[in-house]
Amino acid sequence: MPRPAAAGSYRAVLLLPSALRTFVPALGGRLAYGLLPLATLFTVQQATGSYSAAGLALALFGLASITLPAKSRLADVHGPRRVLPWLALVCALSLAAAALTPWPVAFVALAGLAAPPLGPAMRSAWRSLTAGTSLKERAYALDAIAEETLYLVGPLLAGLLIAAAPARWALLTTAALLLAGTLGMVAAVPSPSPSPASPAPASGPIRLFDPGPLRSAGLLGVLAVLLAIGAGTSVAYTAMAAVAQAHGRPGAAGLLEAAVGVGSVLGGLLWSRRRHTRSRSRHFAGLLGLLAAGLLAASVVPGLVALGAVMSVAGLAIAPLYVVAYLSADDLSPAGHATEAGTWVNVSANAGSALGAATAGVVTDQLSPSAAFLIAGTAVALAALAALVARPRRTARGAPAPTAPPADGPSAGDFPGGEPPVLGLPSDRVVADGRA
Repeated sequence: MPRPAAAGSYRAVLLLPSALRTFVPALGGRLAYGLLPLATLFTVQQATGSYSAAGLALALFGLASITLPAKSRLADVHGPRRVLPWLALVCALSLAAAALTPWPVAFVALAGLAAPPLGPAMRSAWRSLTAGTSLKERAYALDAIAEETLYLVGPLLAGLLIAAAPARWALLTTAALLLAGTLGMVAAVPSPSPSPASPAPASGPIRLFDPGPLRSAGLLGVLAVLLAIGAGTSVAYTAMAAVAQAHGRPGAAGLLEAAVGVGSVLGGLLWSRRRHTRSRSRHFAGLLGLLAAGLLAASVVPGLVALGAVMSVAGLAIAPLYVVAYLSADDLSPAGHATEAGTWVNVSANAGSALGAATAGVVTDQLSPSAAFLIAGTAVALAALAALVARPRRTARGAPAPTAPPADGPSAGDFPGGEPPVLGLPSDRVVADGRA
């Protein structure tokens, strides 16, 4: 039975049956991914004496993220309880082997292939936990805020561990967190109850090369937006590091990145307090506009303090952008593919990040950090414009699109030809949060 409007708070989300028992261990498992980059970098460097080998190990782990949709498809078909523990076990054992053997690079690559998709799996759990309530958007906001916080805390914790002991102990801690968190999450997550509105995934052989949710033109539009977000933020991080170096304070790059993270967490908190009634495309356009404005302003501000302030304001858009992206992926994915669709959001952002990192290095070397910020801001502004001019299709000839989609979002059948409009345009379900 739907909850009343006043229940739309973080407390209401966490008081849902099994919510805390699922979310807390999931946070532990996802914290492992915050520790992993530094723990891996220094473990491999100390084992091999080479930063090149350490960089190669991280690159191979990142490259293996291309397997995330396939692993999520397995979880969609067989359920997380039958898939995630085995992935976590192989990943944890591989990280432990990387910490304890003379061949760390190969084992880090194997760990990347087996890394469980904990973020998409937790969002799948939130869909099940919030079924029949108006709390899904609030749950996704909580999840995004927690994820941003973990990626602030993770490097700090890894740094403390590496300062106190050999780096391999930080990598062993990462492996233990990943395995324990995954097992705790899947033990607590409730099994989804099949209903006519939420058909179960089709049984039969798994076709890993089937396009699945990528058949949706709307989802492809959302993924294009995520490419722009990933590229823009990646260029910004490289440019911030270059600015810090130019000022003779390379260590300030970490503080600048932290300012973006703090802004993102605050943005997620502010976003979730509002009552949203506009279309997803309007949300994308406004948030992308804020991010673009921050990047463009960063190209002209003087000094590190001013840059940190501007980038913290730009960061306000980041967590809400991912909330809207995950909600759009839910709306636009075929039945039985929601976990996989959410994974494609991450893959697209990672691809944009890789593209942005390559572009930023060239632009920064050949031109300047200011030029890198300017190019990034322009690209994100163009994405905002594309979202702004997009329009929802009509459900019938001459009839406007409905303004009250079902509680779990519109399905492909709500649109002519079975396809929703590009950029995830179905109108948002009104979120009652008790504060508006």
